[in-house]
Amino acid sequence: MDDAVARHMRRLRILVLAFLAGFAVAAGVMIAVPDPQSPALPQAGTLFWGLAFLAAVNLATVMPSHAAMLAGARRVFAVGRQPERLFAAHFAAHLVALGRVAAVAALGLVLFLLAGHRDWFWVFWAVAASATALLWPSRGNVIALLDTPGDRPKAPTH
Repeated sequence: MDDAVARHMRRLRILVLAFLAGFAVAAGVMIAVPDPQSPALPQAGTLFWGLAFLAAVNLATVMPSHAAMLAGARRVFAVGRQPERLFAAHFAAHLVALGRVAAVAALGLVLFLLAGHRDWFWVFWAVAASATALLWPSRGNVIALLDTPGDRPKAPTH
């Protein structure tokens, strides 16, 4: 079981590092790109707040959707005790969560391209990069994933 956990942890860490490398590339491109020559949109402030609301809703629902994606796999694991399937479902849920977080940085890029505000890109980028770093897998979380309700001893009732 320890080998399966170690393999899964390695895959998750490579996945998160790939997303963080993507953020580094986006930052490099943003530094290299000159400011747009066209004037900012007159509705730039409204666009910022609309996309900020969309990003906040997206980020607020990342972990609940991650848990929902794992619910069925955890029930199957409780019966069959096959960690490979549970780890595959966990990897897929983590990939979706990271993609949703990366979408926040993409919203910042849209703001830069439409409104010409480089600082707004950096705000969205920083939030997305921070959320990606928070998704860094820990061994304790992966071990807790393998803990099923049937494994816990029942407390004596008085």
